[in-house]
Order: sequence, then C-alpha cells, then structure tokens
Amino acid sequence: MQANRVPGAALVIVRGSQIVHARGFGDDGAGGPVTPQTGFILGSMSKSFTALAVMQLAEQGRIDLDAPVQRYLPWFRVADPAASAAITVRHALHHTTGLATHTPHAVEDPLSIAAHVRALADVDLAHAPGAVHEYASPNYLVLGAIIEEVAGQPYADYVEQHIFTPLAMQHSFTTQEAAMPRGMARGHRYWFGFPLPMVGTHEADRLPTAALIASAEDLGHFLGMQLDGGRYGGRPLLAPESLARMHSPGVQSEGFGYAMGWRTGEIGGAAAIHHGGAIAHFRGKMVLLPGAGWGVAVLANVSSALPVGSTAHRMADNIAAHLAGRPLPPADPWLARVYLALTLALAALTWAQLRDIVRLKRWREHLPQRPRRAVRIELAREFLIPAALVLGLPRLLELPWREILRSMPDLGAWMVLSIGLGWAVAMYKAVVCARPAPP
Repeated sequence: MQANRVPGAALVIVRGSQIVHARGFGDDGAGGPVTPQTGFILGSMSKSFTALAVMQLAEQGRIDLDAPVQRYLPWFRVADPAASAAITVRHALHHTTGLATHTPHAVEDPLSIAAHVRALADVDLAHAPGAVHEYASPNYLVLGAIIEEVAGQPYADYVEQHIFTPLAMQHSFTTQEAAMPRGMARGHRYWFGFPLPMVGTHEADRLPTAALIASAEDLGHFLGMQLDGGRYGGRPLLAPESLARMHSPGVQSEGFGYAMGWRTGEIGGAAAIHHGGAIAHFRGKMVLLPGAGWGVAVLANVSSALPVGSTAHRMADNIAAHLAGRPLPPADPWLARVYLALTLALAALTWAQLRDIVRLKRWREHLPQRPRRAVRIELAREFLIPAALVLGLPRLLELPWREILRSMPDLGAWMVLSIGLGWAVAMYKAVVCARPAPP
C-alpha cells in the first residue's frame, strides 16, 4: 500500500467456512480507519453474486441454463434476429453471447437494468453465439433482467433477501445511500500516480455486473459458503452439485477458464477460482483455493485504468500464493514507476511539439529549398502520429476514449492535448504547402 499509494484496503482470509483473519488498513477516505466492516463497491465481483442468484433459480427449476434468453425476456433483441433467438442463459454466464467487451449501455433517463438490455437491440455481435469467450459486462445485465422477470422482484431485493440476509452480510448494500451512513469507504482515482478523492455516482442500474457494495468481513461469509459446499451456518444456499457447476469452466480464454461469474486457473501453483473487480475509484479481488480450503479477498478504495494490473489484485494473488506455500514477494512500486514513465513520455512529447511550434516560422522560410518528396513524407508523418494515438491508445489500454477520459482524466486530457497540438501543426504545414509559391 505504501509503495503504490493506496489510501485504504481491507483483507479477509477464510479457512473452510470460518474467517481466520480480517483486518482493515489505512484511511477510508472519510476521516476514519478502514475496518473489516467498511463497505467497498465490488465492481465486477458483483458477477459472482449474479451467477449465484441464477443458479439458485435454476436449482428450483425456474431457469433452464440452456434455454434461450427470449424464453424469459421475449423482448430481448440484438441486431441479428437469428442470433437473438440463439443466445442462451448459459452463453450469458460464460460471456459467449457474442457481445463485444465495450458494447454500449443505455443512456436515456431513467436508467435501469432492463433499459440497458433493451439498448442491445441495435448492437451487432462480434462473434456468433457460443463461438468465442469475450468478457462483456452487458451479459450479466441480461442475467439481472432474467432474475427480475423470473423472481418477480427487483434484482436488488432478490440479492438482499436470498444472498445477503442468509449469509449475514450486514455491511453489504445495493444502494450507496444506505451504505454511506454505515461507514462505506470513499473512493479515489490516481492523478499522475497520486490518489485524489473521487465523488463517483453509484450505478445502481448496473448492480448485476459492477455495483454491489460489501465489506471484507461479509465477503468472508460469501467465500466461506463457496468452500463449504454452498452452506452457511448450516443452511444451504445452493446444493453442492450446483455449486460445482458454477465453479466449473465452461470455456477457455487466454490463460484462464471462465466458469459462471468466476475465472479458473492457477495461483501459486494451486488450482484457483477467482474474480476481480474494478471501477473508476474502487478495486478488489476474491480468490478461492478449493484444494486447500483457503479463501482470500482484498478491497481497496483507489483505482487506475492502466492495464498493468492492480495493487488490490496483486495483494490478493500474492496472499493466496503464500497460503499455497509460496513466499511473499517484496513490495513493488510498479504503479509509481509506470506513472512516472508515462508522465515523462508525455512531457517529452509536449516539449517536442511546442519546440516545433516555435520553429514553424523558420520551417516555412526553408520550405522552398527542401525536396518535395521529403516534405510529403514529413506531412504524412505529422498526420499519422496523432491518428495513431487516436486509434492505438484505446487498443493498447483496452478502453474506449470515453472510459479513458472518465477513469484516467489526468493522462487522458494530456493525450488529447498532444493529439490536438499534433494535428494543429500538421494542418498548418499542409496549408502552407498548398499555397502557390511566390513569384
């Protein structure tokens, strides 16, 4: 935490069904210490709760995992009518519907889970249903809408009644308004490597995929149930065979399998079931080592959109690996180094651009003496470099520009400035070259 400037974090470790260690570290962002009862927004760890809810309803015979989504949501559509009819509940659980990672959400007000699903009606699939695993959060919004339709109640009410209450998750919430008076942490976003408080809106319309709120202690109850065959306090939430199906990978991806709301693979040489969560101002990860009976969760109240990992994710993985017999690695200020490198690179780029602007008069005076081919190559380079940044940065960061500017406004705004300066210089040179030479 010190090496990467994490303001606050909470840790829970379970062995079997019992919490054996729970502790808070640092500042909750509201002037108090983080405790095991401090609430954090879970991000994509919410998907594990949604998968549990689907499996509960499937176990009751109310959902058939291989039935088309349209059986439960007759109005469900994507752009291709045949694909709309072919997408099943299981496809959504495994992220194999064909939806792309950055499929757009609804924007009209009021927003709701159903509104986000209806917004898929004009979306072209990136793959045929069932063909490829591509992680896409809207899949779990579809599942949330199915839960609401089948259970006959809002998703939030279902989770509170059938998951939070039986698991005694007393510091877990479906609204920020309820969580804040009970000690919820305030999130932070990095600005050039330093965490600053962020007042983020709670996306209650995206509860099934990214917005549930829970404490480390409560996640200990959730993990303990997963390790105890679906039981908590002697009460079954899910039958062991249903839990095993939920934890079994249904599709392979790059370096991991994807089960239902969980990833599978190895951590510290041990078979692991895990899932992380990340939004603009919170990060966290849950890890299960079912062979050894260990469970770990780490929650942090700061986030970065940089695709170089997360301190909370690394801590969870390193602690799980240590429980599996690996030594704990030393603290690594990787985030500070990455931000320093990016800041220096952007500063060098901006300095070079400003230097070119200062030299434009001299460039124009020497233009008649330069070979025409060399000038054309220079102009092409001037236009292509900003274009490469516009097209390449979202691919490199695996984020659309909208999300880059939202989740890392410091570097994002600087990148936009550099792109604007680059194109301004290119346009000026192009206009000068297009003018007829003086007699």
